[in-house]
Amino acid sequence: MKIRKILIIIMAIMSLVWGIGFILIPKFFWSLYGIALDSQGVYMSRQLGTLFFMLGLILWLAKGDPGSIALRAIVVGLFVGNTLGFILSLIGQLSVEISPLGWVGVLSYLLLALGFGYTLLKKYA
Repeated sequence: MKIRKILIIIMAIMSLVWGIGFILIPKFFWSLYGIALDSQGVYMSRQLGTLFFMLGLILWLAKGDPGSIALRAIVVGLFVGNTLGFILSLIGQLSVEISPLGWVGVLSYLLLALGFGYTLLKKYA
């Protein structure tokens, strides 16, 4: 199985799990990070969960694509998004009181950014 497909499957599963969690049990999911939600936070968590769920579903359905122009656009978006996520989560982890679980997010973003970046470079190397 190609590394791109493996990364897409990993990202799809992560997005679906977080999406479902943020929609159905937002207070529990955020408590894992040491964050308490009020009613507005629950609402925003469900909105974020919807986006995660959509991303996960798109990725799951695209996992078998052999390499279309659309898949390349998705991979570029995943590289840029994971790079930005790494930077912002690292800044957040270093400046805000977040549980140690936050470091899992930092590492996940970093590894996914490196992986998707590698798949983009590999095509042109």
